[in-house]
Amino acid sequence: MRLTRRGRLTATLTALLLVGAFAAYLLVRTPVGTALGLMVGPPCTLALGDDTLEWSPAQAMTATTVAGVGTRIGASVNGVAEAVARSLEPEPESALPVETARQVYRSLPDTATPDEQAVQVARALLGHQGGTLSCVLPFNDSVSDQTAETPGALGLTPRADGVRLAMRSVFGKQALGGFDPAGVDSGHIEGSAHYDGRAIDIFFRPVTPENQRLGWQQASWSVAHADRLDLATVIFDSRIWSARRSLEGWRDYSAGGTDNPVLLHEDHVHVDVVAAGW
Repeated sequence: MRLTRRGRLTATLTALLLVGAFAAYLLVRTPVGTALGLMVGPPCTLALGDDTLEWSPAQAMTATTVAGVGTRIGASVNGVAEAVARSLEPEPESALPVETARQVYRSLPDTATPDEQAVQVARALLGHQGGTLSCVLPFNDSVSDQTAETPGALGLTPRADGVRLAMRSVFGKQALGGFDPAGVDSGHIEGSAHYDGRAIDIFFRPVTPENQRLGWQQASWSVAHADRLDLATVIFDSRIWSARRSLEGWRDYSAGGTDNPVLLHEDHVHVDVVAAGW
């Protein structure tokens, strides 16, 4: 059966639409777009109910650092809201240093009166709504060319230890695990980054609403700083974000179908850094 000219044109257009749809899927829903250096959508987004804020990496790093410092010093939600709003105005060109974030709080009035959206932003950054912050990482030649590292005195590679120190500068002393001076060779899934000294667990025990909130705050900060710290994966509360699939944002994490709260990372945030040749 021969197609008419109109039939051939329709078939051609249908094929082109299918090819276009498949190409769009590859760019938006797989690492292909990231690997090609294509930034599909804004670098970072913060979901606020029906609204979504679009942030640069510097804005996301600054906001999460200011919120983290606020938690450390015991600031109220309104105080965090006001401090974050001030730190983002004008738009920062780079991440705000921790000491500068502290100075922002020192300059606040005795009674902060942020607007409604600023309070929503603060609540999201403080972990009241989990998985609301996500960032898309561009392909980075310097990351793919990373060399292998040997664990140091704490059992962490230099990259992983840099993450530990960065977290401590913001959040203060934390309950950490997943590494040991003698190395770790059991207790995690096969091929775990813990066995290479590339991973850290930040514990928020027991599993309570307050600790879940703190865990999500830690997870959001980690994602915001993932590019700077060479993070490969962040896992918390049965959700996972990974640099290779950052276009997909936060995804469900099943850990092989288990209902074990530890393996599902309900009581700790897992972060790991890239390996050699990632």
